[in-house]
Amino acid sequence: MNDIFISYAHVDNESLTEGQKGWISQFHRTLEIRLRQLLGENPNIWRDQKLSGTDIFDEKIINAFDQTRLMVSIVTPRYINSEWCNRELKEFHDRAEEAGGVRVGEKSRIIKVVKTPVENDGGGAHQIFNSLLGFEFFDVDPDTGRVREFNEEFGHEAKRNYLERVYDLAHEISGILKEMGGANKTADPTSNRTGRVVYLADVTSDLRAERDRIRRELLERGHTVLPDRPLPLEADEATELITEYLSRSHLAIHLIGSRYGIVPEGGDVSLIELQSSLAAKRSEQDALPRLVWMAPDNEPDSDRHTQFIDGLQNSSEGMATTELLIGQIEEVKNQALKRLVVEEKPAEETKPDTLALGQEQDDGEKRIYLICDQQDEEAIEPLEDFLYDAGYEVKIPQFDGDEDAFVQAHQDNLKFCDGVLIFFGECSGQWVDMKLMDLLKAPGYGRTKPLTAKAVYVGPPENRRKSRFRTRTADVIQGGETIDPEALKPFLDKVGVAKGGAA
Repeated sequence: MNDIFISYAHVDNESLTEGQKGWISQFHRTLEIRLRQLLGENPNIWRDQKLSGTDIFDEKIINAFDQTRLMVSIVTPRYINSEWCNRELKEFHDRAEEAGGVRVGEKSRIIKVVKTPVENDGGGAHQIFNSLLGFEFFDVDPDTGRVREFNEEFGHEAKRNYLERVYDLAHEISGILKEMGGANKTADPTSNRTGRVVYLADVTSDLRAERDRIRRELLERGHTVLPDRPLPLEADEATELITEYLSRSHLAIHLIGSRYGIVPEGGDVSLIELQSSLAAKRSEQDALPRLVWMAPDNEPDSDRHTQFIDGLQNSSEGMATTELLIGQIEEVKNQALKRLVVEEKPAEETKPDTLALGQEQDDGEKRIYLICDQQDEEAIEPLEDFLYDAGYEVKIPQFDGDEDAFVQAHQDNLKFCDGVLIFFGECSGQWVDMKLMDLLKAPGYGRTKPLTAKAVYVGPPENRRKSRFRTRTADVIQGGETIDPEALKPFLDKVGVAKGGAA
């Protein structure tokens, strides 16, 4: 029994440099080595060597398809236009259907490797390929639109991209072969097979590489990643498929870049916004955990995208189980893995004496979370004393102890306090911006009511940048050397309203 047949057009194996291996030959070799490493045995990969230099019909190849588990099709313009390549594809597809089906579980026995992008003309090959996720061995320059193929001859970055994509492909193939019984099926005892399903939302091209890296990490840890096929470009069909995927998922991840994306036929919003909207509804109804990441330097490409991002930051739908991440994309992977590990642990009963603040019976106290940087810990004392003497329960950061406890206390205070006051003293403006971002994440920490009482208190020392500090996320209170009750009154009034009474 053969494991894999590589279907390709002869011209795509012609070397660009005399004396070098062709792209197909190098691909064959690299894939074979990586599969050997993953499977622990030699995979049986074969292809028509096409020594004649043309794509010709060979009945022997067709007859061997009955004894071949997988086909890897190298998609290029020549492949799509080749009558023989199209026949190879159709024959393998039809014989696989007759032998029990093209799909093995959630995976397909036909794997699409896109070496060069092609236009969809609706022909026979595309009718098969449209339902398959492709492994793209190219990227597109965002400025020029120029296609850059992944080739080891094109420098370090192209080689790295090429090898990463081969690793992704080999991981996919090894899983299918094991499921079909075509390789050593002994599972790695160290692997974390949790059976968790993650909806990793489709992205625009500017975030494709980042999504692929997160997908790779999740797959290697034993998780199932959806979508496992291209999303339809018709709105109703896309909605139906995304909804079905989300119903099976334990976690949804969304990466929001600078582009709004394609609006499917018959739809009003892009696929990016559609996925986010449907996931928010699922979160609202069934408490589906979500991670939504946005780059800190995002520059939306259109007014519609700006409105979409503003809606994400200000909407309350599904936010009780949503965490908004703005910063390094590595944090998405870290948070996802942490969420998935937590999901594996059995829920512990909450003891009456360890109930979190806000889970206990309301004691009527008005709580303010006074956030400061560690270097301003002493500088906030006059403000802390003023608020306490005015009848407020004041929570401040606890800088001693381990980091996990600090983070948990910070999130709990954002979750349960009636108002948040950020102290802008010796700290940098960037630190203040980070804390303002934390306010947007509060629904993701479990806050169930809007955080309406929020302000930045600009304290000493004075400087020009601090005196000009402005933000639309919170009120700004320009403090001085002494506490001005009138300056604090609007904020404290909002705290009282949030609590349900007067300040």
